[in-house]
Amino acid sequence: MPLTVPPSSVTVVLDPGDDAIHTHTALAAHHPPSGRITLHPGPGTTSETGLAHDLLAALGKPPLLPGRFPGGRQPAWQAATAWMAALPVTRLTVLRAHRLTARRTMRLLQLQARTGIHLTLVCHRPHLPAALHQALRTADYSVTADFEAARRHYYGTPVTEPPPADRPAGPASRWLTLPALDRLVSYDSPTACTAPCTPPLIIWRHRPPPAALTAHTAQRVAHRLHAATAHPRLAVMEQ
Repeated sequence: MPLTVPPSSVTVVLDPGDDAIHTHTALAAHHPPSGRITLHPGPGTTSETGLAHDLLAALGKPPLLPGRFPGGRQPAWQAATAWMAALPVTRLTVLRAHRLTARRTMRLLQLQARTGIHLTLVCHRPHLPAALHQALRTADYSVTADFEAARRHYYGTPVTEPPPADRPAGPASRWLTLPALDRLVSYDSPTACTAPCTPPLIIWRHRPPPAALTAHTAQRVAHRLHAATAHPRLAVMEQ
């Protein structure tokens, strides 16, 4: 049975007694293939970039991006936003929202506005703290303290996945031969690219060209790239 569409794009769930059932239920409902992400921010920091890293980890993406960036300028939020838009994510539940700063909350609200997801902020307090109240002043949000309503309409129910089918064991990270990498081999080329430059296409003389990339291999390559980096350009490719 599909979840009822909430009346507003942002919902605040009040958990006055900081009951563990809220946290356990929200974490158990985390299921990216079904479009549900539960974010449990790491404690001990108010960094906005740190929150983006937590979100990338919740999405199953490595939080650190490759490349060199100026201090404090890593495009972690751009990457998180791109992946939220590229993947079939429709709901984001954020636990411990009463500990969010106003700037962190604004980042989440901007993410919601850009991706169109439903954002649920779980405040484990009887009332909204000042920072959360300030950030929500211009947002269209609703408030509930009903656990059953939160479980049915916002957290979602755990998904029981069938056990994986038996498959023959194989090496976990064997090499994949890609035709594009053959550009770096200079044995068949008349001249080598010794200085920093773009290697020319190979003129095949001593061996046949490599076989074209199959759809299955391309899928495996994409899976490995997605598992190794959260760069936003990969999210654009996914779309």
